Amino acid sequence: MPPATGARCGIHPEMAAVATCARCGTFLCGDCTEVVGESPYCAPCLDVLRKSAKPSWVVQVALGLNVLGVACLPCSMALPLPSLVAGLAGVLLGSRELRRIRDGHGPERGITQARVARGLGYFNLTLSLAWLLMLTLSQYLP
Repeated sequence: MPPATGARCGIHPEMAAVATCARCGTFLCGDCTEVVGESPYCAPCLDVLRKSAKPSWVVQVALGLNVLGVACLPCSMALPLPSLVAGLAGVLLGSRELRRIRDGHGPERGITQARVARGLGYFNLTLSLAWLLMLTLSQYLP
């Protein structure tokens, strides 16, 4: 039997290559290929990509909403709905992003923003719920 021709995996030379790493150009077999978006990467380049990638837009939106929620709370004395919605979004989206980062699917640079968004979310929820409780109780007090 003639020797196999064509590109071989840089990590598993006995395997035929099916892709090349988009960052370093190493030939990759099916087991070594990690696809991000539509681009194949090797494991070391995927680690570099995760560490250097900018935080996801989801965590940036959650952070922005919560900053706005804190700013809107004094303006919405009658109904703190914007702060309540922002707080809920911050807690849910911040927690989701932290889970994605922990599972290896999100950029590590976003961990601080995700923690801040989640913290501001809890802050907004606490202030909004306290304000609603105060409004409710003020109706029943003389």
